[in-house]
Amino acid sequence: MSLRVLFVHLRPSPFVREDMDVLGERCTLQTFQFGDGPDPGPLGFAWTLVRQFLWLLRRLRRADVAIGWFADYHMVLPILLGRLFKVPVAVVVGGYDAVRLPALGQGVSLSRWRWPLARLVLRRADAVLPVSESLVHSVNRYSEWPELTRQGIGTLVPGVEARVHVLPTGYDPSSWPPGPSVRQRIVTTVGLVDSERRLHVKGIDLLFDAARILPDVRFRVVGVADPDAVSRRHSPPPNVDLVRPVPRGELAAYYREASVYAQLSRSEGLPNVLCEAMLCGCIPVGSRVFGIPDVIGDTGFLVDEPSADRIAEAIRLALEVHPERRDQVRARIEGAFHIRQRSDRLVEVLSDLASGRPKGRTVRHGASTD
Repeated sequence: MSLRVLFVHLRPSPFVREDMDVLGERCTLQTFQFGDGPDPGPLGFAWTLVRQFLWLLRRLRRADVAIGWFADYHMVLPILLGRLFKVPVAVVVGGYDAVRLPALGQGVSLSRWRWPLARLVLRRADAVLPVSESLVHSVNRYSEWPELTRQGIGTLVPGVEARVHVLPTGYDPSSWPPGPSVRQRIVTTVGLVDSERRLHVKGIDLLFDAARILPDVRFRVVGVADPDAVSRRHSPPPNVDLVRPVPRGELAAYYREASVYAQLSRSEGLPNVLCEAMLCGCIPVGSRVFGIPDVIGDTGFLVDEPSADRIAEAIRLALEVHPERRDQVRARIEGAFHIRQRSDRLVEVLSDLASGRPKGRTVRHGASTD
């Protein structure tokens, strides 16, 4: 009999849709989206809670397991009702639910009302599935330089007793074909920049500063909601192109043209766009932040501090590598982050939960145990 899975999420981001596609092919899947747009206000939020409660009440009795993306308010009812109906619940930890970065305004832990709910979710979940080991325990200086901070659910949430499985997001190489070996001196970065805070979190200000040091290199920032406003506020140099958000299917053309992909975020889980760009053969330059080093490995260049000089030097080195390195970069993602690996492990973890034989390790405050 097919595994019966309930899937709860906030917005259908690409990584969320891919998990739904995988589980829809291999399991009997029913999904619930908690909200579908801007802040609905208190009444809209309350109505969504009622709808979710009724949806769970009708379906949990016949489900084998439930899963949701991110530890936040939308997973409270699945956790509580899952306990009531003895249905195990898994929670995917993706990034903002495992960090506390006040200077960036980043992390659900900064919210007075959401953080107690997120803690409840993490403490009561039957399994926690972070996309990177760094979201369990990590030490970070780059994000709020030069302050050294300890991050991850093991640090922020004492009392997490769930079984933990690190499951990186996965990618289909056929969707991201490699580009030519020899390319123009173009550095690209992709990320939705729809506020000053997001621009700072994604490190776009650092990219502007590096571009001023490298006037002979073309820089492209794809995903800027209001290029005119960003230009007025930050005055990027003339070698920087600001591109409005494009459909995901059009990103491959930007990746395949660029020689280098820069991921200079001050906070990040495990960035999809970095993995996609590497599949297309971009030499990666990234900040030493959370999942970024996991992705790059030894195929590119990591920057240890948010310094324009250090970033510019890393980009210079990346532009000078032999074109054959592009094959190694692609192979890195194919080997370590293939969609088949995530799909197989995800189904395996959920099946083990449903059977009452959960595996994985237990994470406690400041330590892990097998």
